Amino acid sequence: MYEKISNKNLFYFSLGIAGYFLLLFVNAYIIKSDFILIGVFQELLTIPMLIIQLFLLFISIKHCIKDEFRIKEYSFWAFSILLVSNLSTLGSLIITILRK
Repeated sequence: MYEKISNKNLFYFSLGIAGYFLLLFVNAYIIKSDFILIGVFQELLTIPMLIIQLFLLFISIKHCIKDEFRIKEYSFWAFSILLVSNLSTLGSLIITILRK
C-alpha cells in the first residue's frame, strides 16, 4: 500500500499536514479567533489529521528505508517534516495534560 504513494506526493501531504497544525497553533496562541466557522473546521479536522499524520509518518519511514535515508530524496524531507510535526503536536498534548 505504501508503495502507491510517490515520494513527491508524500512530501506535499506532509507539508499540508504540518501547515494545518501550524495554522492551528497560530490561531490558538497568536490570533485567538472566535469565529464559529473556524472552530467548526478545527473540531472536524484535528483528529483525522492526527491519524493521517501518524499514518504518513509510518509510510515515510518505509520510503526512507527503501531510499537508504538519502538527503536528496523527497522521502527524507517528508520524514523530517512529519517527525517534527508529530513531536510538536504530541509535545503540546503532554504539556497541556501536565498543566492541569
